Amino acid sequence: MLSKRTNKIIVLALLAYLILITYTVLSAIKAEMRPGITIDAESFIYMFELVQPFGVYDGFLLTGTLLILPIIGSFVPIFVKNNNDLNNVVQRIGYRNFLKKSVCQTFIVGLGFSFISQIYEIILINWNYAPIAFSNDSFYLAQRFNTFSNNSFIQLLTYIVTSSIGWGIFSVFIFACGLYIKKNPLFIVSGAVLGLILLLLPTLYGMMNNFLYAVANVTEISTLIAPGMIDFASQKAPGGIMIIWIISAILFALIAWILMMTWQKKQLRGK
Repeated sequence: MLSKRTNKIIVLALLAYLILITYTVLSAIKAEMRPGITIDAESFIYMFELVQPFGVYDGFLLTGTLLILPIIGSFVPIFVKNNNDLNNVVQRIGYRNFLKKSVCQTFIVGLGFSFISQIYEIILINWNYAPIAFSNDSFYLAQRFNTFSNNSFIQLLTYIVTSSIGWGIFSVFIFACGLYIKKNPLFIVSGAVLGLILLLLPTLYGMMNNFLYAVANVTEISTLIAPGMIDFASQKAPGGIMIIWIISAILFALIAWILMMTWQKKQLRGK
């Protein structure tokens, strides 16, 4: 399904995204390089978390990430659907294979973009701010409400893996929603729009009672794509951030599957 033109678009999007990351990381480093600052074993993990989505210095990076990552892997199948080419594709491979190939492509591209971007951030921090160093019992991580571990190596590795998988799942979720969006320009901004809704709504209802607080922790988009970066209501996530992330990943994947199956049945009924 990936044509040469599609590959070029993906590469150009990745380059544009890496430029945005470069600006964000270097700006954060410049802001943190104050006179008298001491670089120690905590400095690397500290800077890495500052430049993550929902971090102190994410700036335009969060909006850019929500715009690019969720739709870059799925824009081709969605554009095919919206440009009346779907019947030609379905006649060749069928609805099931159309969805299967689209989901695989979307998940891999979303996961891959996230993984590459985080490795790139590590390289930038290592070259320009602090060498890669780890602590078995990080004082900085111990002050946080929601971390996977106080061991900075385990924290970094687990965060990269869960965040990358989370972006892959969120990309599939956006693709599933895109099946119901008939205008390409609306689909292009759907990742940012739905991402902001899934950030703001849980904040509004999460403080009403303990049950809604637990639901908000699961449904807030930061749990899926940047686990632990937001301490909801400045409290520890119920059951720990790993449990909440697993539930969130299953929930978004399940919703995406339901949306796709519903769309497929609707298309088959319309034939």
